Parts: sequence; C-alpha cells; structure tokens
Amino acid sequence: MSKTNDSIAESLKEIEKEAKKNVTEDLEESENETYQAFYDLWKNQERKDNINLMFEDLKSNVNTYWLAEKYNNDVQKSFNMIYFEHGGLYGGELEAFAIDFDDSDSELPEFEIMDDRMEYLDNISCLPAFVSPTLYHLTENIQGEEDNFDDFLDVNNIYELFEATALIEINKLFERANQENLFEKLNLKRPFYLAVAEHDAGAPKLIYVIE
Repeated sequence: MSKTNDSIAESLKEIEKEAKKNVTEDLEESENETYQAFYDLWKNQERKDNINLMFEDLKSNVNTYWLAEKYNNDVQKSFNMIYFEHGGLYGGELEAFAIDFDDSDSELPEFEIMDDRMEYLDNISCLPAFVSPTLYHLTENIQGEEDNFDDFLDVNNIYELFEATALIEINKLFERANQENLFEKLNLKRPFYLAVAEHDAGAPKLIYVIE
C-alpha cells in the first residue's frame, strides 16, 4: 500500500506543478500587483509548520468530537472511508463525514460526483476535522481583493494553486496520523480511504489509503 500512497503523492505534486505553471505563465504577461502578491503569499507558506498545526488540530477534534458519545452516536460503528470537505476559496476549515464505501468493483477507487457506492453514516457527520492554514491564508486575504485581479480566471488560477498545495500538505498530515495511530480507537475497515473535496465542486479526491 505504500506504493499506492507514493503514487497518490506524486499525482498531487503533478497537479501542483501544473497549477504553478499556469500562474507563472500568466504573471509573465501581467503586471497585476494583486496577482503577484497572492503568488508571493503562496510561496511563503511554511509547509512543515502547516502540517504540524493541522495534526494538532485533527488530534484535538478526534478526541473532542469523533470519539465523544455526545457527537458520535456509535463510536464502534465499522466503516472504510472518511470524506473531508472544505469551503473552497472562502473557507479553510475541513469537516469530516464517515462513509461506508463499496470498493468491491475496483482495486483503487476513483470517486464520482454523485457516487452511489458511498453511503453517508451518522456516527461522524459534519464534525470538525482541521483547518488548512494554506487555504485559510488564501481565504482571509482574498476577500475584497477579487476585483483587483485582471479577471476571475486569474483568481481561479490562484485558488487552484493554493488548493493543490493544501492537498499535498493534507497527504502528509494523513501519513503522520496513520504513523501515530491517531485513528486507532475508530473501528476502521481496511483498506481505509481518506478523501477530500470542495463543497459542491466535484468528486472527492483520494488523498491517502490506510492498509
């Protein structure tokens, strides 16, 4: 399964590489100071610090919400996927949803927008997971600045770059969470899938697999 996660990580890096290429090529033809400022903001992200912050956040929320009977009505329920959802351009906080996913048809799943293989459960439903500092830094700075870009396509390119980096950091977060047995008190069916997507904006993307 390590090869699977290596493949996922490489795919995420390729997405970030392409997103960076789109932005830098635009900036070669543009003198827009706002566009450049957000590219500089992206470059100045402290990735290791971001991963550490997310880990502590996730660890706290697992103990406070996911494992608490007040918020989880069946801690012992068995399931094989957690879907993490974020708010896109205007939201860096991710919420968690437990899923029972039918993976009998494929070795490594690719999720669909309306995927009838995914059964949402009520044990972990819309519970706090963690804040992505990279997405949050974009959110807190972008509001009110959109009209200062040449067009909204540039805003979208910046967003795609920040999101690509956030997903790489989240991949590292899940790797560390697995290594430190953060989910050991949950009744996980293996392989266990960890996926992320923007709310109402496409299919979940597989980020990490726990064997």
